Amino acid sequence: MKVTWGLENATHNPKTVTTLGSYDGIHRGHQHILRRLVETKQERGLDRAVLLTFHPHPQEVLQRNNSSIELLTSIEERLDLISDQGIDEAVVIRFSREFAQTSYIDFFREIIANRLGTKAMVVGFNHAFGKNREGDAAHLKSLAPELGISIEEVAPVIYEGTSISSTKIRNALKSAELANANAWLGYNYAFSGRVIHGDAIGRTLGYPTANLEVNPHKLIPADGVYSATVRVLSAIHGTLGPAYRAALSIGTRPTTHDNGARAIEALLLDFDGNLYDKTITVECLRYLRPQEKYTSLDALKAAIARDVAAL
Repeated sequence: MKVTWGLENATHNPKTVTTLGSYDGIHRGHQHILRRLVETKQERGLDRAVLLTFHPHPQEVLQRNNSSIELLTSIEERLDLISDQGIDEAVVIRFSREFAQTSYIDFFREIIANRLGTKAMVVGFNHAFGKNREGDAAHLKSLAPELGISIEEVAPVIYEGTSISSTKIRNALKSAELANANAWLGYNYAFSGRVIHGDAIGRTLGYPTANLEVNPHKLIPADGVYSATVRVLSAIHGTLGPAYRAALSIGTRPTTHDNGARAIEALLLDFDGNLYDKTITVECLRYLRPQEKYTSLDALKAAIARDVAAL
């Protein structure tokens, strides 16, 4: 998949099918839209299927309390997931407060129609863009005929009785409903971080853990203990290594700390090596239990042993 950074670098092709959106998470609903995008390209004999997305995410620019933003995917993760969907090109739009004032009419005519050469557009049932989010499917359908563009509105994806959305997935992750979140995503939720130095309490217990520093805008699941896999990013090749089984602990470590600071620790099984300053990716498989406060380090050590046995 070709990635084009910036609208100024986007090229014209009069046989293009386009979709537009933040696509945070690339969940089953997003995947369905992208499948329809590729199918439309094939059905109509067009040359390319193009997805327009944003970076930074609009919430990072427009939301007043920037520290409260919780995204399912970074732009790198999003592009990796999109590349698996058969899309020909992703155009990453630099989102700013100035750009947010663009009317949907101007954007539709100048970018989607004239700049890209779009002949068909596929949008989600609740899709809207442009100033005040006025560019919904109904408005696009009224504007598109004069530009020779067809608009297909894709119905919501219902999975086991639930209409899927990024908001529902975020809420599930924050409520320790990992099984639901993974089912709605269509893959296991994951995050990456740099391994930093901790206080080495795990090492003294015989269970050395990797302490992670994660992008503050990345959503971290609810506090508790999880079954996970961990892969180490090769600094030389830029690829992920083999998967190691791991126990993942997220929370304030109430047995050993009283400052309320949240920590993310991964205990890798069958791994021998130095992880400090390396980037690892954690894939969350199952929620095992909530975090607990133990009366002693021996009790904590026994609990960790039980967690490892439950992986």
